[in-house]
This record gives sequence, structure tokens and C-alpha cells, in this order.
Amino acid sequence: MASPVLSFRLDEELVTQLDKLAEATDRDRLYHVKRAMARYLEAESWHLQAIEVGIEAADAGKLTDLAAVKAKWVSRAKNRTDRSSAE
Repeated sequence: MASPVLSFRLDEELVTQLDKLAEATDRDRLYHVKRAMARYLEAESWHLQAIEVGIEAADAGKLTDLAAVKAKWVSRAKNRTDRSSAE
């Protein structure tokens, strides 16, 4: 079965960068576009899944108290400051 065809426009600068990459790697534009699209979709899918898991946890009442979160970050900042001043 043939793959669906997508058509889209890119800024000239992106096409120039793509052409340079294709030439440097001895690959064609399509190879790099497919790779970039696969990486992008993987990252975005992971992000959406993480959001879904977080919403499910919140709906189930599995929440962390805001004061506890703030205390954790204040502690981290203090430790970072202490380490920097010790050096």
C-alpha cells in the first residue's frame, strides 16, 4: 500500500538548512523530514501521555500539597546556593 502524500510549505531558510544537512550526510531531504517528524511525534505523544496520567492522578485525589512543593524547591535553591558559596 502506498504511503499518503503530504504537502506543505517551509521558510526558505529551513529549506536551505535542510539541503545543507542532506548534502553533509549524503541523505535526501525526505530522509531527514521523516526522521524529524518521527522524533517530534514521539516527544509530543510522550508529553500528552504524561499530561493524561497527571490528570488521572489528580482526578483520583493523588495530589501533592502546594506547601510541600514550595518547601522542596526552597530547599533545592538553598542547597544550590550553599554549594556555590562553598566553592
